[in-house]
Amino acid sequence: MKVNLRNWFRSYRTKLIITFLLILLVPSLVVGSLAYNQAKQEIEKQIMDSANENVDLVNSIVSSTFEGKKKDANYLAKDITPGVKSADVQEEIMHHFDSYMGMHPEASSISLGTVDGQYFRAPKQEVQAGFDPRTRDWYKRAMENKGTVVVTEPYISAVSGEVLVAVARTTEDGAGVICITVGIEQIKQLANSVSIGSNGDVIVLDSNKKYVVHPENQAGTLAQDSFYDNMYQGETGQFQYEEKSIPKQIYYVTNPATGWKIAGSMHLSEVEDAAQPIFAQTFWTITICLLLGGLIVAAVMRSLLQSIQEVKVHAVRVSQGILTDPIKVRSTDEIGELGHAFNTMQDNLRTLISDVEARAEQVAASSEQLTASAQQTSITTEHVTTAVQDVAGSAEQQTSGIDQNVRSLQDISEGVTRIVESVNVLSDTAQQTTVQAEEGGSFVAQVMSQMKSIHESVEQSDRMTKSLYDRSKEIGTISDVISGIAQQTNLLALNAAIEAARAGEHGKGFAVVATEVRLLAEQSQLSAKQISELITEIQRETKQSVDNMEKVRLDVAAGLNVSEETIHKFEGIMESTRLTNPHIAEVSLIAQQILAAVQEVTATANVLVTIAKSNAETAEEVAASTEEQLASMQEISSSAQSLSSLAEELKVLINKFTY
Repeated sequence: MKVNLRNWFRSYRTKLIITFLLILLVPSLVVGSLAYNQAKQEIEKQIMDSANENVDLVNSIVSSTFEGKKKDANYLAKDITPGVKSADVQEEIMHHFDSYMGMHPEASSISLGTVDGQYFRAPKQEVQAGFDPRTRDWYKRAMENKGTVVVTEPYISAVSGEVLVAVARTTEDGAGVICITVGIEQIKQLANSVSIGSNGDVIVLDSNKKYVVHPENQAGTLAQDSFYDNMYQGETGQFQYEEKSIPKQIYYVTNPATGWKIAGSMHLSEVEDAAQPIFAQTFWTITICLLLGGLIVAAVMRSLLQSIQEVKVHAVRVSQGILTDPIKVRSTDEIGELGHAFNTMQDNLRTLISDVEARAEQVAASSEQLTASAQQTSITTEHVTTAVQDVAGSAEQQTSGIDQNVRSLQDISEGVTRIVESVNVLSDTAQQTTVQAEEGGSFVAQVMSQMKSIHESVEQSDRMTKSLYDRSKEIGTISDVISGIAQQTNLLALNAAIEAARAGEHGKGFAVVATEVRLLAEQSQLSAKQISELITEIQRETKQSVDNMEKVRLDVAAGLNVSEETIHKFEGIMESTRLTNPHIAEVSLIAQQILAAVQEVTATANVLVTIAKSNAETAEEVAASTEEQLASMQEISSSAQSLSSLAEELKVLINKFTY
């Protein structure tokens, strides 16, 4: 269940749904909330402004009422002189009072209280027996503030029983107090004529925190609620409070004419009630817009997801190797462009696989050719190795033979030296000629034998040197064959690398193998070149050895002839000992010539030894190089077989695709 839920959240459909929901919901809710709050604030502002205006209206009415009464009190206080005790004056006072009441019906009464207890009032009304105006609050306060108009607290009239507010001032002569009363009921009617919201009320408190106007409490009653204290902390202001668990807001001002606090109290729920229709209208508007947007989004998502699903199905078929089914493009938007791009990719992939298959077959054929060539080269290299080893063996034999010739020549040299010494002794001891002649004949016979042996050795060395020269020519031919094979292998490796580059990603492994084959071919060609250079040097030195051996052979033949002639002369010496002395000098000279010839032959033989040793070492190096070449060709053959296997594997992979 958790896996399915996780997959659902990961699906493209879910992401689109969440995205479009956020796009639709967040702006709608934000705009709706801002619009509702702004409308609510505007309604609240309008209601509060209306309440404030109505409170200000009541304040202005109270101010105009009492300011007028203050002016009237000042005027009457200056015009009336209660200190004059005459009937005319009293009659004039009542006349003024009656005129005033006729012009000011809002006034409840107008009266005059004198210092001697007299009381004049309009309209006339019976007063209680023993009524003394001097005991009334308005009289006392006016007397305490002579020359100043005072406004009293609400009180109950002793004459009419009404709750009144008095505006009082002492007369100019200080003999009395003019009092104009205004009924609280009139002020209350004025306040009730003003609306504070739908359920709000006008509240009026005097400066002593007593009710003047209140919808429930009687005028003159002390206000007990603590929130009223906030109204006495400033001239004007507003605050929220709770009364009987009902949240309210109050706005108050201070009346400058009376010092009263005139306030408008309004229920806070009125703002909510007024904003409720706006909330409902906003809610339904957002809901309808979301439903319409959801339908549009659903249609767009359905079209989009169908196209994506079709691309997904074809992508799965391509991943399975099926490249024969193109996408049917039905639109020209980005999804349609994606479909065209997918079809193009599929066509290119089909072409690529076809080309790779063809190249794989070519690579397989080339690798087979390379394998055959490598095998042929290996066989040739084996022959070359065998031939070089034979050459090395012949060179060793030649070296051994030349060493033996050198030793023989050294023996000859020693013999010739002894001959010279004998000739010198013969010259000194002529009388022992016969004996010495016999000994000389014996020595000459020995020289003759040694010269024959030398002659045979030289001829054998000459044949071996010529054979070595012929073998070096054969090695040169084989080296040329190896160089040609390496060059052909290099060309095949270059062609294989080109084909691997055309194969792209699938031919990287084949390209590596082709590169290794090319490097091995270059190494083989370099080794063949070195072998060819060595063989050329061997041929040159061998040719020189052949020439020297020919010269040695001729010298040895000459020495052999000299030995034969010496024998004949010794025979002549033995036949005619008398002629020994004349011929001794000739023999000595000939012996010296033989010694010089033998020394020259010895030097030549030493050179031949050096050359033969060099030929043997070179033959060994050639043998080692041919063995390395054989190993390289075997490695090339193995790489070619691996290349062939890779080509076969590539063909198997390509066969998985249907195109």
